[in-house]
Amino acid sequence: MRITLLILLVSAVGCTPAHRIQTGGPESITSTSQIDMQDVRDAASGMIQGLLESGEFQAFKAREGRVPILLLRDHAIVNDTSSRMPMPMLTGAIKEELLRSKLVLIASTYKGVAGNAMDAEAAANARRRAIRNPSADGASPVPDYSLVGSITELRNRAGSTRETNLQFEMSLTDWWINLQPWTKVVQITKSGDRPSVGF
Repeated sequence: MRITLLILLVSAVGCTPAHRIQTGGPESITSTSQIDMQDVRDAASGMIQGLLESGEFQAFKAREGRVPILLLRDHAIVNDTSSRMPMPMLTGAIKEELLRSKLVLIASTYKGVAGNAMDAEAAANARRRAIRNPSADGASPVPDYSLVGSITELRNRAGSTRETNLQFEMSLTDWWINLQPWTKVVQITKSGDRPSVGF
């Protein structure tokens, strides 16, 4: 009886009841074995801050008299790591910050040679408008820029300590001159012997 009671008490002390935490906050699990939410938030913030501070979109508006159109597809960022990550977790955060800046518009209906549009309903609506009004410029405006990127990793180990080095890279291409006026690399390094909370 006493042994059973002791086991139950130890089990109760070791369990943490499920509760909500701040996404990417100090209570989030940090893992050296995979990409975690804090990595995504830090990378997105670092890359977009660099892009907005580059002045490329501001210069375009001053030159052309309008806000530029940007194409950013979820699969445009290649995950070349051992971690499986739904790419919209990264691209969604990037799109949100870009649109909040009011410096650029995101193209959602452009198909080009890359396959399906990001918003099929909007693309279908644009085609219907073009059929009704053949004198219009086209079914959807051609983007002025596109963003592509990659995520790579390098892992090290010394004894029980594991280290993961992640590199998030993003590049902007100007479609009118087919050159890259901007690129940004964000590096994140994590070290530990096991996943931890707030590590």
